[in-house]
Amino acid sequence: MAKIKIFKYEPDYDVIPQAIFWRALGYFTVIVRDGEDGLDEFKAASFTIGNDIKFDLRAYAGHPELTVTLYLPNVITDLVEISRVIKIVIRDMAVPKSAVAWQRGEPIEYGNLKRPKADRLHEAEARILALKIAAQRPNRTATTAHIKREVPNYIELSEVDRRKSTTRINESMWQQIVGNVISHQDSPQGPFVKGYARRTRDGLSVTEKGMDYLNSMGFLDSATALAE
Repeated sequence: MAKIKIFKYEPDYDVIPQAIFWRALGYFTVIVRDGEDGLDEFKAASFTIGNDIKFDLRAYAGHPELTVTLYLPNVITDLVEISRVIKIVIRDMAVPKSAVAWQRGEPIEYGNLKRPKADRLHEAEARILALKIAAQRPNRTATTAHIKREVPNYIELSEVDRRKSTTRINESMWQQIVGNVISHQDSPQGPFVKGYARRTRDGLSVTEKGMDYLNSMGFLDSATALAE
């Protein structure tokens, strides 16, 4: 898996929309720029994977809230190649497959984007999101309460997410799942066993290994962001 690198500035090639994700732009990176084209104003980030894959993520003012559109260079026109690149982006940025609202080759009705019913917050995604939220805090440390407050800024909570927890009376299902990230500290797939975070009294602190992991996805690596 090649490390994703992020560009600070707008690329010098034209792009075409090829997929839509049900996640906010800030879910993918904090290195975001303002842009404008003939359609609207937008927030964007540009990335590369290896030597041959370049792509943009954009959130237009007029698009559904908490969605982001994947743009590829307009020279990529073959549907098989487009599909290949989309799969790589999804894999390397750890995007849940249920978060893919649309991709090239599928029908789409403008203004009627339907979120997949299966798209909800699972613990595997919550682990990464907790790291991303904590990584932006002083000392890369966040309380469980802070993480829970921030999660709705990154993902639109589904009807299932908002259902009452059956084990925690005062919480919804998604809040329980976020809490499980912290409380399940012995889980082999969790951030603590993997060395991505240290358990604090009331939350977690992201380690250097955790930062390397996040930056491999192009999230918060401003020190090595490419200038051009």
